[in-house]
Amino acid sequence: MLLPRERKILALLYQCKNGMTTTELANSIHVSSRTIKEDVKNLKTGLPNNHCVIGSKTGKGIWLSYTEEGKNYLNDLLLNEDVSAPVSPEIRKYYVAIQLLDAEGFISMEKISEAIFVSKSTIVNDINKLIPLFKQQSLRLEKKVKYGIRLIGSESQLRITRAYIVRKIVTHQGNQILSKLQPFFANIDLGVINTILQEVEENFGFILSDSSYTDLMIHLSIIVRRLRKGAICPVDLEELKRDKAREEWKICEFLAKKLNESFDVELFDGDKSYILLNITGAKLLGDSKLGLLDKSNKSDLLFETWEKIVAKAGAMYRENLSEDDTFIRGLFVHLKAMFHRIQNQVHLENPLKSVIKEELVYEFEVATYIAKLLYLEYNIDLGEDEICDIALYFGANLERKKAMSAVEKPCVTVVCGSGTGTSQFFQAKLKSIFPNIVVNKIIPISRIEAELEYSQQNFIISTVPLTIDNVDVLHVSPMLSSKDIILIENKLHPDKAKSLMQNKEHYHTLFSQFAENITLLKSNCRTKDEIINTLGTQLVENEYVKDTYISSVFEREKLAPTSIGNTFAIPHAFEGNILKQGIGLMTLKRPIEWGGYKVQIILMLAIDVRNNESFQSIFEELACITKDLSIVEDLLMANDFQDVNNILKCLT
Repeated sequence: MLLPRERKILALLYQCKNGMTTTELANSIHVSSRTIKEDVKNLKTGLPNNHCVIGSKTGKGIWLSYTEEGKNYLNDLLLNEDVSAPVSPEIRKYYVAIQLLDAEGFISMEKISEAIFVSKSTIVNDINKLIPLFKQQSLRLEKKVKYGIRLIGSESQLRITRAYIVRKIVTHQGNQILSKLQPFFANIDLGVINTILQEVEENFGFILSDSSYTDLMIHLSIIVRRLRKGAICPVDLEELKRDKAREEWKICEFLAKKLNESFDVELFDGDKSYILLNITGAKLLGDSKLGLLDKSNKSDLLFETWEKIVAKAGAMYRENLSEDDTFIRGLFVHLKAMFHRIQNQVHLENPLKSVIKEELVYEFEVATYIAKLLYLEYNIDLGEDEICDIALYFGANLERKKAMSAVEKPCVTVVCGSGTGTSQFFQAKLKSIFPNIVVNKIIPISRIEAELEYSQQNFIISTVPLTIDNVDVLHVSPMLSSKDIILIENKLHPDKAKSLMQNKEHYHTLFSQFAENITLLKSNCRTKDEIINTLGTQLVENEYVKDTYISSVFEREKLAPTSIGNTFAIPHAFEGNILKQGIGLMTLKRPIEWGGYKVQIILMLAIDVRNNESFQSIFEELACITKDLSIVEDLLMANDFQDVNNILKCLT
């Protein structure tokens, strides 16, 4: 990986066509000439692109030579935000983590400070911020006077953590991902690993989602890097026996052979088990043979048990989930991979989390209930990222119900890189809004060029950044917002463009649940706990809920925060705590932090899903009202309950 200071040297040499002396570079960057010489030495051997060469000669200076291809590489490297020198503390701390992970033994604060180009005290603060992350990854920091600091942990966790850190720095998705990752892996040609992965997909008949494709590319690069340093993964013999019995072990053997041929590194059984860990935890696009049931593992998610969980969730929310085979089998395969990741401490963030919580409020609530059932059955905690994955699968179920029978009309190819759940949801929603569209196929970025050679389509709809010559590409959100719908409508009917989204949100179902005796406006509450206790007490005292309601709300918050964005939170309890229907309303004088969001309007739900036919309507209206800025402003301005009633009257 090129460090920020090394990138700065490259930028200066790139700008100065005649080259610079060591002293000139040292003065420009405010370091010693000795440091510059050391950095230039590292750059000469570490530049990952063979079309860029640094030259130096006593008496002449240092210069940069490059071909046209090298120029394109330098432009992308030096001008791209994803891999530029870190400017924010949030990003900078991950560069500090890279230094700790790459150090062979102890490393001093001074050395990290020089590499990152910030003060020693800043490095100390950044390391303190990283401690919870390292703890989550089962790593610990060891400090030793006169030696410095080092990370201690298993080889597999060191690899997993480095992959996680690289993805925190390089958040970009799209068909330029290779060039953005390459600077983190000097002397390892990611193009070769890319080719190997495509061979794997072709030979074994599955397609990885773009996010998992990128993750696996990073992990394979880390394996090569660590093996070159002599670091191998140990493996328990019993665990190895189980691994070798899995269908996916053949893929690991194939990858080991290809890496050996391409990079001259020998992968041992422990390294192959590490690959297996990442393959079985990968998100797939479309149908796949991966994720087969391993009955030797008692913690496996058995299909029969999963069917019972689906039936129970369907009965709770009056959704006929058990008859949707696509939902049951698709989410089952996803959960198998998810369980495997969690059990092996591999944490994947859902890039759509905030959008899902804001747009799919009802779907997220049902997904949270499913997560609770999974916890009761398997004692595995699912975080918000995993619950959002489930919400997408359930959202696809709802959209499939809305879809009408399609007749042949415009043919499109969908590029969607976030996994089967996202692609199912996207296709179902697209078909429900545009029933005449024929979705030719859904493919990830990694397969776009090959697939388009055999596909005919009127245009491409892509949820990730994509540029292709001579093909029209519409870039949309995976959630298909109203803006996206207008974009597609304009493409389909340019001569009579119109919005399909009509403003029908009058929020009658939602407002009908408000009552003066459970409304508190312009409150001085300053914490989430104070709000839950205060508003919950109002509901208890007015006999809307049982005495156990407040404690159940706190338990529900532990599973996933109920803040949904745009100043709203909707705290509520698990089933069995409601006496009569109602929604407690609280507005705050000042917003507070709640689950990563700023919250100023709280709707505490006393809604029994089993007895309320309007449950889904309430959540749909919640998703709409959070985006209705005029209603949000009116609610915050309301001084008494009559003002709230007046807001409803203005909507009718």
